[in-house]
Amino acid sequence: GLVNNAGMNIRSKALDVTEDEWETIQQTNLKSAFFFAQEIGKRMQETGGSILNIASVAGHVALRTGVVYATTKAAMIQMTKVLALEWGPRNIRVNAIGPWYFKTPLTEPLLKDPTYLQEIVDVTPLGRVGELEELVGPAVFLSSASARYVTGQTLYVDGGMTIKGF
Repeated sequence: GLVNNAGMNIRSKALDVTEDEWETIQQTNLKSAFFFAQEIGKRMQETGGSILNIASVAGHVALRTGVVYATTKAAMIQMTKVLALEWGPRNIRVNAIGPWYFKTPLTEPLLKDPTYLQEIVDVTPLGRVGELEELVGPAVFLSSASARYVTGQTLYVDGGMTIKGF
């Protein structure tokens, strides 16, 4: 199987995004995922298998992560669906995980800001940032035979953030 986990962001406002920033984020977050999936998809044509894309809640709801990042993650969610549709007859399952904030080296500078951290916690029903080990179960499930009838889905691992209402 394949886990497409490469990702990065440059947090520019839409009016400030440069073409270089656009290309860098698109190449890292989306183009690489597609071409890795294509290559492994060729190898799975006879045997079947599982591809797991790491998307983001930013591909589902509007956030302050920046338009380019959000665009790549929304495209990845749609790419997951289309590849699942196209490759399902070959028993190749394609799913995605859409995380919210997790403690990682990339989020560490943001989470150090107490005001920003509180804003995250306030919109997360479980009231906290995720721990990396909490992504393991969903990833293992979607990649395993236990999910052999699951394809084209995005599982939001977000402490309930995407369903928060009033």
